[in-house]
Amino acid sequence: MDWFFQIEDFSAWIESFGIWAIIISLLLNIVISILGFVPSVFLSGANAVVFGLIPGFLISVLGEVLGAGISFVLYRWGFGKMRTVRNESWKWLKQLNQAGRGRRMLLLLTARLTPFLPSGVITFAASVSQISFVDFIVVTLFGKAPSIALETLVGNDILLMKDNFPRLLITLLLLTVIILLMKGSKR
Repeated sequence: MDWFFQIEDFSAWIESFGIWAIIISLLLNIVISILGFVPSVFLSGANAVVFGLIPGFLISVLGEVLGAGISFVLYRWGFGKMRTVRNESWKWLKQLNQAGRGRRMLLLLTARLTPFLPSGVITFAASVSQISFVDFIVVTLFGKAPSIALETLVGNDILLMKDNFPRLLITLLLLTVIILLMKGSKR
């Protein structure tokens, strides 16, 4: 339960910024996105506790989309030459670039909706592909919203477990059923 107190302290730390707490949260989301491997679930949960469930969700979505957009631009700038790679080891990139606009967007949306696939990997793959920035942002918004909603709800309910234990239990059970159904459908 030591992690629980760390999350609670994290929420209090964000709240300590008062009127600037939203800006701090957005900046943290941007840093998390740029790093590409740090999970944002704790920040989403803290946002729900500090700002309320719906405002916390909206702040988390805004932060994730801003962070993904900035990461996309930085990755594209830093790895831009990879977009024209002709190496066979990057066959997936060739296939992605040869796909039409709608297909690229659908592939990105599918990746965004896939649980446990790191956001940074998806952003990197998109940035070295030929997908446009606008298409990337639109798909990221719609693809990230469901997972952020879940992170916000679960994070909030973990932090306020005394008040929300039944909802947390139901959410985790439904999530488990969905994951099991997804695994079963792959077979």
